[in-house]
Amino acid sequence: MKHLLATALALLMLSGSAVMAEPDRANRKEQGETRNDQNKRDQNRKASAPARPALRNQIGRTRTAPAQNIQDQSRYQDLRNNPSMRVATPRWSRGDRLPDQYRQTQYVVSDWQQRGLRQPPHNYRWARDDNNNFFLALITTGIIAETVYSDDRDQLWRQRYSRQYSYSDDVYYQQCRNTSDPAGVIVGALIGGLLGNAAGSGSGRPGATLAGVIVGGAVGAALTGNLDCEDRNYAYKSYYDGFNAGRPNVVYRWSNPRNDHRGEFRVVDYYNDPAGFRCSNYSQTIYIQGRPQEARGRACRQPDGTWAIVS
Repeated sequence: MKHLLATALALLMLSGSAVMAEPDRANRKEQGETRNDQNKRDQNRKASAPARPALRNQIGRTRTAPAQNIQDQSRYQDLRNNPSMRVATPRWSRGDRLPDQYRQTQYVVSDWQQRGLRQPPHNYRWARDDNNNFFLALITTGIIAETVYSDDRDQLWRQRYSRQYSYSDDVYYQQCRNTSDPAGVIVGALIGGLLGNAAGSGSGRPGATLAGVIVGGAVGAALTGNLDCEDRNYAYKSYYDGFNAGRPNVVYRWSNPRNDHRGEFRVVDYYNDPAGFRCSNYSQTIYIQGRPQEARGRACRQPDGTWAIVS
């Protein structure tokens, strides 16, 4: 009898444990399903959320914002040298600090007057960047006091002189580029922009002062109309030397040993026009079969540094 009671009691206890365990398993199962459902919902939201697109330019290359401080300059320069990246050019303003890179000797602008820039005050100097933008900065700290951006100058030039001139506008290049080059006009890139920016943009040359010359349009045709290609080649060398010497009333002579044609060129004076562009009045005398032919005109230095005959 006692054995029967003990057996019944044991079965009752086991049954109760099973009944209590079942809700616990059901509860855990239900909680597990809830967590799984939550994880699935999170994954679905991530999958359905639109990806944040990278900024791209018109040809699909990733565009990177310009450097914001001095420490970013090295990274910024590395990105500029990467052809797959397009990096916006920084536009520093008055009160910003010019990066140390552009305070090095090769970026100091010593020919500020020829570039139409005002004389720097004491303890200041002009510097440029690789895009020929100019900054008047304190020598000791690099704090910028004034900026002159090339795109602003380009627009101002076009307002005053209608258009900018390139080597393709030059009458000598159009008519004589495949002939002999005894004075080295083509080889030496004396024609403005023929082999890149003649003013030295990005070349690393400190304070480059020599700039190419463009003799274009009707004025250029009239100036060299009585000269053959060899004559023009020698004459262009005198134009190049005269405009870039900065020495008014100095005569630069040329002669062609093959036909005895010769000429004289001089810059009468230099001045800055109302927009600040460096200009000069010039005179030329050529001798064809011993007979002198005179011409006068005006040339101004474009924002890219090239001297262009404008009248």
